[in-house]
Amino acid sequence: MDPRVQRGDYDHDNDGLIEIRNLAQLDAVRHDLNGNGDATAAAYAAAFPRRNTTSANRMGCPSGTCSGYELAAHLDFDTDGDGSTYTGTGSSASGDSGDAYYNSNAGFARIGSDTSGSQYEATFKGNGYAISNLFIRAASLGENDRGLFGAISSSARIESVFLIDPYVRGNLYVGALVGVNRGTVTSSYTSGGNVYGFSYVGGLVGYNYGTARAAHSTTAAGGAGGPIAGLIGRQDTGATVSASYAAGSVTVDFGSSRLGFVGQVRGAIENCYWDTNATGIGDDGDSNMPEGKTRAELQAQTGYTDIYENWNVDADGTSGNDDPWDFGTSSQYPALKYGGMDPYTQRGDYDSDDDGLIEITTLDRLNAVRWDLDGDAVKDTTSDADWEKHGAAFFNADASMGCPDTAADADSDPGPCAGYELAADLDFDADGDGDVDSNDPYPNWTPIGDSTNGYAAAFDGNNYDISNLTIARTANADDVGLFGRAASTAVISGVGLPDASVTSSGNGTSLYIGALVGYLGGTVRSSYATGTVSQTETGTGGYVGGLTAYMASGSTVAASWSGVHVSSSGPSTAAGGITGRLNGGTIRAAYSAGVISATGDGAYAGGAAGVLHMGSLAAFYAIAPSTSTGTGGEAHPIGSGISGSNATISAAYWDVGTADVADDSDTVSPEGKTTSELQSPTAYGATGIYSRWDMNVDGVSGNDDPWDFGQGMQYPMLKFDGMSVVAQGSLAMGMPSSNNNHPVVGSDSQVCLVNGPSIRAAGTRNGKAPWVWQRSTDGKTWADITEDGGPTWRYTPVAGDVGNYLRACVPLGDNAPEGVDKACVRMFAKAKAAGG
Repeated sequence: MDPRVQRGDYDHDNDGLIEIRNLAQLDAVRHDLNGNGDATAAAYAAAFPRRNTTSANRMGCPSGTCSGYELAAHLDFDTDGDGSTYTGTGSSASGDSGDAYYNSNAGFARIGSDTSGSQYEATFKGNGYAISNLFIRAASLGENDRGLFGAISSSARIESVFLIDPYVRGNLYVGALVGVNRGTVTSSYTSGGNVYGFSYVGGLVGYNYGTARAAHSTTAAGGAGGPIAGLIGRQDTGATVSASYAAGSVTVDFGSSRLGFVGQVRGAIENCYWDTNATGIGDDGDSNMPEGKTRAELQAQTGYTDIYENWNVDADGTSGNDDPWDFGTSSQYPALKYGGMDPYTQRGDYDSDDDGLIEITTLDRLNAVRWDLDGDAVKDTTSDADWEKHGAAFFNADASMGCPDTAADADSDPGPCAGYELAADLDFDADGDGDVDSNDPYPNWTPIGDSTNGYAAAFDGNNYDISNLTIARTANADDVGLFGRAASTAVISGVGLPDASVTSSGNGTSLYIGALVGYLGGTVRSSYATGTVSQTETGTGGYVGGLTAYMASGSTVAASWSGVHVSSSGPSTAAGGITGRLNGGTIRAAYSAGVISATGDGAYAGGAAGVLHMGSLAAFYAIAPSTSTGTGGEAHPIGSGISGSNATISAAYWDVGTADVADDSDTVSPEGKTTSELQSPTAYGATGIYSRWDMNVDGVSGNDDPWDFGQGMQYPMLKFDGMSVVAQGSLAMGMPSSNNNHPVVGSDSQVCLVNGPSIRAAGTRNGKAPWVWQRSTDGKTWADITEDGGPTWRYTPVAGDVGNYLRACVPLGDNAPEGVDKACVRMFAKAKAAGG
């Protein structure tokens, strides 16, 4: 649930603009043309349920009076997900009856009309969010002023809005974004699709009485008679358009009245151009604006020089220029960057750093990966409808997704994409209320790849986090994790999965249940997970792991760690901190800090692997207990089945204190070490327990120095490929108790640290150090809430903790690394109200 909605607050950022997150809310704007939030229409109330209507805080706007609207999410009129809202072009296009705004083939009803008192009068900001597949089809060619906004008044301002693949049909004054502009349109564009009318049709605006600046359009403009133009259909004598261009085709059914940029050259036209190649209209040969330029001329400049010398304009209407344009390379059109606009999206380029990896910045894009398992940007063997969903996530993409051509495959089409990479942190708790539920877009994630087709390309997390992954499966659910199955060619690196919750339960057998990957045939490197992974089944078998459930021959987990609490319940199951079963793969430079438990006859548990069947394990440690309950099972801090295993184990250790298992007294790896022995070294050393830990983890020649040893009284942490030592330092101290991840404030529930590593953490022998509990609203800035949490390592939340994060810290004293005075456990999830 969203607490802000419950409070009737639809202006979360308190900027006076009501936030639009769905199509129903966009549709409701027509009932509030002055943007003050006072609308009483039933459709408006339905779109904004529980809205605050008091004059002091109407709709959540801080001043009591709202001043307009802003997008807070991408919107797509293709509600049935089949890839389009219309078929055909020009006057004969027809809508898709399966979409919510088909409206008997009339499509979306425009916002405002050019009748006094009926124009939109307020601010509308797009914030760089896309409105895709808009469909507006006037019942006849006798209906004027058609566009997303039919007409806007002199007080209106449309800013940073862009439309992808729109279709708009009308009679006179037809534009994709605005039919009649009497106000200001700035930093906006339209891409693809087409607009059609009898005359005065423009790709962006039909009739301009006001101001348009820093805008562009590649939308095709067509009409029956004309004039028809690439950007603006007609301009009034008192109007202004500046620093803009048109690069869409322009056609006229009868006659020849078509122009590249504006239908009637009146008013002020400053530094504006049309693409003579794209529009099919040559330059007029004079020196007056607008001017026709070839595609090469428009793309040649990479800054505010030559034809773009005066394009650094005032986009927001206040004093000073705003540097609104990104010029890209000498083979790209200028693109907008002001007001949240993404220049790469405008160019269809989803590989902005040209490394061959398609960039993921949203959960929808992550979800789309499942339709391109080999990462080449070409549809896998799947339905057209599924691939169109991929296109909706990567709207406006060109054929190569922006991946650069290389000599090796210069003839390929599209470009040589080699996989995907994260370019932002992602959070499955999208509404930020502390729970992943039906209010979030992916409350029960479907794994990427399965036993038929596994993910087979590169996936680089770039050390971004994917938080709160939530998967809940019933019996017989195989290949479960963020990735269900990773093929032998898959390389998954730099991925963090904090606070994952992956469960499988029922009357059957579920195989291969992990947080990051269910069944691993390829490589996982420089990645981690925390949270819980559990399986409760009545059937026989099943493997459960903190990172991956099953490691096949040839697979590798390197420079990675797990803080996941892993549990399995059922006969002959196996639970492991890194993997459920090591079956021929390699684990090197890794550690596990999560509690591992297996319940049932013949159930196995281990810190590295539930079952160490075959393969190799090197440079590994475990600092949490592993237990097995039942007849014929086995548990070991490193992995069960060591005595009869075909696995090679070297330089692997467990903490005899935190794992509660004494050393076996032999000199054969694995070995039990005290906390002090594990924490004392500050380097690999020529001899000693870590002398063989400087190793090759990336598969190329040479050792990679993957470990950071701190300055004593710390466990070794991984630093390979930019991994965060600070985040691991928090985790190694301990983590929230697995049965209290969501403390219920107001009841008797307490938040607790894990019984084990946390109370024996750095500088806290026997748990006698003064724990200091802290709270945070954002998980980044922390404030103390107790002077001394005491040696009990428990805290009972109070009412003031609702909606905040909680954690505990302990001073490190004289042995602390430079610049660090305390270590803290990884934060708990947000505290909830009693009964929440």
